[in-house]
Formats: sequence, structure tokens, C-alpha cells
Amino acid sequence: MVRGVGFEPTNPCCPSGTFGTAASGDNALDNLLARFLNYLLTKKTIKPATIERKIQTIKSMVKNYKLTLSNPDEFVRFLNTTKWKSGTKEIAVDSYRDYLDMVGLTAVRLPHIRREESLPFVPLEEEIDALISAVSFRVGAFLRLLKDTGVRPIEAWRLSWLDIDTVNRCVTIKPAKYSRSRKLKIIEQTLNLILSLPSRRNQYVWSPSGFDERFSEELSHFTRNYVKQRKRIALKLRNPRLSQISLRTFRHWKGTMEYARTKDIIHVKELLGHVNISNTLKYIHLANAVSQLSEDYVCKVARTLEEATGLIEAGFEYVTDMDNVKNFRKRK
Repeated sequence: MVRGVGFEPTNPCCPSGTFGTAASGDNALDNLLARFLNYLLTKKTIKPATIERKIQTIKSMVKNYKLTLSNPDEFVRFLNTTKWKSGTKEIAVDSYRDYLDMVGLTAVRLPHIRREESLPFVPLEEEIDALISAVSFRVGAFLRLLKDTGVRPIEAWRLSWLDIDTVNRCVTIKPAKYSRSRKLKIIEQTLNLILSLPSRRNQYVWSPSGFDERFSEELSHFTRNYVKQRKRIALKLRNPRLSQISLRTFRHWKGTMEYARTKDIIHVKELLGHVNISNTLKYIHLANAVSQLSEDYVCKVARTLEEATGLIEAGFEYVTDMDNVKNFRKRK
């Protein structure tokens, strides 16, 4: 079952005359969505999160924008006048294409949406750390995992206790969006936070239910809770930039900082689990922009092997030897 769409996916058949009307009532809309869900489940090979997104898109167009789905010209006019971003329009076209296929209107041609690429927001590390230190313990542990690894939020949500290697301080990441599995290092503080989480209800670290079909719903609830905390913290610290830090922002920050540190785009690609390197290239531009905007560093010295190891794990880079100590730096 795909949750959160306001209906049970049973009785996937209803009179064909009700599918195209925007004002047919809630029952007609529920029947439409149930039939659409059944079509996607039986005719398409796509992930549950994609199915839910398509159902929500069709539901929104009918319920919120009063579109008559049986009229493709009306849909095209809507695309030309709505203020949706190009990515959202692309999802709408893809969802409506599936709807037209379902009702047999396969010959209808829909416009091609040219996606406008925009660069993601990359905050300062001190802003990320301020946010992590101010949220609740559980949310903070989750954010710390995102900061250390740069994984997608849904990949972090899938983490099980068996995926944690406490000896080597690594986590095994199950891929999302048909990307690659990977094993990533986390710092000792992050590991201790995760291991200190209360009550292990099931095999998964974050999921309260332990059912993978509920992961998307649970993550949405978790995200809403995070957004509420973020808003309060941004007001308290008088820093509106904090309100721009979404769960996905941590991934963009990690990709940017890793390229700034290593200058190795293949390393960043493997770290983020990208299949296509074109998805990774934007971090070159972002890292170069960060380098030009900020040349302020935090400097540390290491007198022992343990101190040097700790600084490297914390993201510092070695600079030089001086007065029998090793000097490290990290951008503020």
C-alpha cells in the first residue's frame, strides 16, 4: 500500500466517465487514484516513492488546480501558466503521461520540459554545527550521520544496526535512486551518538516500525519535525540562512567540501554513489566558489600520531612541519 494519499488502493475500477472531471467529488477522485495506483503497480517497474509522487501529483492537479485530466490542451495551458519549477513540471508531465496511457490516449503528444539547473545552497560548516548542536538528540544524531557521509536522507533512514561496523567506524549504505552501495567512514562522535540512541525497537536505527514500505512516510514525518526545530533555531540565533538547510543540503555540503579538499572528482562520485559523473561535476564549480569566497582557516598542530589522526578524521589537511610539530588547517 502507498500511504499518505488519502485512500485505500482497492476497487481499482470505476465508471470511465468520472475520470476526466475535476469536480466529480471525493469519491470519484479516490476511485481515480486507486485505478491509477493499480495501473502503476501492474504496468510499471518503479519504486514505491516514485509511485507515491506520481499519485500525489495527479491528486494535486485535480483537487487543488481543478484540472480536467481528459483534456490534454488544458493540461498544457496549465504548464505554461503555473509558477512551478521546471523539475516539478517534468514530474507532472511524466505522471500525466502515465495517466493518458492508462486511459488509452497513447497518441497524445506532450511538451518536453527543459530542466533549468540551479546550484544548491551550501552553508558554512559553523552553521551546520550550530544547527546540529541545537536540535533534539535523535535529530542531531541523524544530521551528524548526513554530515559525515553525504548520503541521501532515505539512504540514512534505511540504516540497520547490522550496517554499523563499530570496530572500523564505518557504515554500509544501501543505495537509493539506482545508485551504488558503499561503505563510508564516520567519526567517533557520530558513532557514539548513534549507539546512544534509546530503545532498539527493531533492526533499523531510525525507523520506528521496521517496515521498509513505511520508510518514505516515516521520513516525511521526521522531516516535518526537523523543519519545525530548524525554524525555531534560525529565529533564536537570528540567522535566516539556517532555514535554507534541508536534509539534502548536507549531501551538497559534503560533496562540495570533499572536492575542495581532494580535488578528485572520481572520489566525490564514488563517495556520493553517483552512477553518472555528470551529476557530480557541479561540485567542482561549488568548491571553486567556496575557495574564492573564503580563505579563512582554522589552524591546529599535532605533536603525536594520535593527535594527527584525530585532526585528519575531523577534516583538517596537513600543511607543513615546524618546530617539531605538524601543522594542519581546515576552512572555516
